[in-house]
Amino acid sequence: MSAKNRFALVVTMATAVGITYAALKCFQPFVLAASLIKPWLTRSFYLPLAGLFKHTLISPEFYVVVALTLLLQKLFPADPKQKSFNISLAQDIVWFVYETLLNAIVITTYVYVLKEIYRQHFNFLTIEAAAQWPAWLRFMSGVLLLDLLFWLQHYLNHKVPLLWRFHAVHHSQKALNFFTDYRYHIVEYIVRHTVVVIPFLVLEVSVPEIVAFSFFKQWYTRCYHANIRLNLGVLRYMVVTPQSHRVHHSVMAQHRDTNFGALFSIWDYLFGTQYRGYNEYPETGIEDETFPHEKEARLPRLILVPFIQMAHAVHPRHKFF
Repeated sequence: MSAKNRFALVVTMATAVGITYAALKCFQPFVLAASLIKPWLTRSFYLPLAGLFKHTLISPEFYVVVALTLLLQKLFPADPKQKSFNISLAQDIVWFVYETLLNAIVITTYVYVLKEIYRQHFNFLTIEAAAQWPAWLRFMSGVLLLDLLFWLQHYLNHKVPLLWRFHAVHHSQKALNFFTDYRYHIVEYIVRHTVVVIPFLVLEVSVPEIVAFSFFKQWYTRCYHANIRLNLGVLRYMVVTPQSHRVHHSVMAQHRDTNFGALFSIWDYLFGTQYRGYNEYPETGIEDETFPHEKEARLPRLILVPFIQMAHAVHPRHKFF
């Protein structure tokens, strides 16, 4: 990387830090009073690190699911030529570490910040009649509303050029795998979790239930990003499958802008965006030839590449390699 490119990368990262600091200053009157600084630091830094180990790195369930996914990829590969262990997988594992920490920070901090801002300034949006509904009905209504909003947000990610620049980071993966679901630009991550929280607050679903549903959804989306030849039979008419989501990641023109569902496929059928070829397993990736794909398996490079790819979304005409 040239000195000019390194300088541009440093400026981009410094700008991101500045924006984060400004956002925290903006939120300070709402929730970051001096008496809450220590609990906030605990939630934002200690709990995410502890959660990374508790829920993944030392969790037997995590390794069972990963092992099962690798076995299915070996037995029923969507792309038989794709190796189980490759540079793309190594890069996505680095994204996994970054995004797991970011996810914990967002859930333990941003959700509470957003909830407090909503309570103080937008509480009039709450559907008070929903408080009389059974808890399960509020939860299911929130899930359906949430998934519809996810569909809409995902649709806009593909249709609005500015949003696509950030979303393209996720679509850049040419070798889909279990960890590809962690490959997200930080800007899109914040927008996504705003979409997650709002419908639950409107329907007065509790924060623990929001967190529980977020974890469930994340486990499922990880699985359907894997290199598995599976369309789930008749269930494909209800939920997103590894086959339908692979079509969504396709580089082929006939697959473009289809299968936007996050959990349920019903919205794609309803709005006419479901691709009905249920046995097609295309190549994946994006058409941007300037995108800085991972090319080396050296750990320092793997650690740096996610920042380079996110910077590319901000300044796509600048070469950071």
